[in-house]
Amino acid sequence: MAEKVHVQTSQAIDDLRAALVQFRGEAEAALREMEAAIQHVLQYLSERETHWKRQVMRREEEHKKALAVLATCRSRVSRDPKTGRTYVPPCTKEQEWGMRARVELERARAALRTVREWRKLVEQTAEDYRRQERRLAAHLAENVPKATARLERHAATLRAFTVLSPDPATFTTTPPVQAVANTVATGALLAVLGVGVAGIAVLTWLARDLRQALGDVGEELAAQLLKKEFNLQEVSFDPPKHGFDRVFTAPGVPVIILESKVHHKGEFHPGKTKAGEQGSPRWVAAHGKKMGDPASAEWSPANERIAALIHEIGPENVPVVAVVIETETGKAFVYYRAAGTEKWQVLREGVSLTEALTEAQQRSGHAASPGGVEREPGPEALEGGLGSVERRG
Repeated sequence: MAEKVHVQTSQAIDDLRAALVQFRGEAEAALREMEAAIQHVLQYLSERETHWKRQVMRREEEHKKALAVLATCRSRVSRDPKTGRTYVPPCTKEQEWGMRARVELERARAALRTVREWRKLVEQTAEDYRRQERRLAAHLAENVPKATARLERHAATLRAFTVLSPDPATFTTTPPVQAVANTVATGALLAVLGVGVAGIAVLTWLARDLRQALGDVGEELAAQLLKKEFNLQEVSFDPPKHGFDRVFTAPGVPVIILESKVHHKGEFHPGKTKAGEQGSPRWVAAHGKKMGDPASAEWSPANERIAALIHEIGPENVPVVAVVIETETGKAFVYYRAAGTEKWQVLREGVSLTEALTEAQQRSGHAASPGGVEREPGPEALEGGLGSVERRG
């Protein structure tokens, strides 16, 4: 029996290929820097050798001059005519000069020998290094392109499997435009019948921007879908104007953030915010911080508990689920950003969302029970009948 192949992405191979290309560039740059450093040292030693050669020549001349002066001084022998004794001058200064010149000459010769020894040692070491460097350079030039080409072929093969992999899982809900229309009719009826406060409240809600109304309805439909299709449990949460839409939990996944989207073509476009892309670890961290700050508009006792849990497990380990609902058809798609990743994936047929998130949590080493988080039953459907969520197919 043929095995089922399910490939969702070739990104890991693409990342490895890019890393190999980067490694080659960095390695070749390091080799060039090393060669430049060797040349710098050899140039310095050559300059010092030239310097001490000149010093030896100068001090040899100085020593010869001192010896000549000393010889001249000693040649000045005098005889006492009365006693007949010979008098030889002490030549003390001349002798001291000669000794100093001799010492300085020996120091210069010793320095010249040391520089030459170091230069020879550096040249030998550099030659040994260059033999290794040439082998590495040849390896980089020959094998890295072969490896990247092979990885590209494998990635292409996996991309082909990706095309053949199961289609994205689709769900159906009440179309958001229909839900809004139902709410409009209900509100108008309440107002006509004289149900004052309730009717006015609904009509006031309807007076807001239609896009906002669709967003609110989409959020509730998305929450219902997660609870009914995946048995996620909603967490007590006070949603701010800007921040998380809803918060859920599941066995092994203490915090799951919901982002709902309503789009006429069902396309998923994460919003760009000052805190980064919606659903990103940076975005999660920013709102988690605000939820735990009593001075922030996003704070509440319930939100503070969620913020503490986000801080405990790390924002990068908090998965985010996005439900995208087509405005007129009610067709819904589920995307998720698993723990420890920056990439969004679409949920495909036959894949359990909870298992996908749990597996990602276990790989990241942060699987935990949702202890300490207060749960509450999911909210009732919006008045006007949002309807049930049904699986297509």
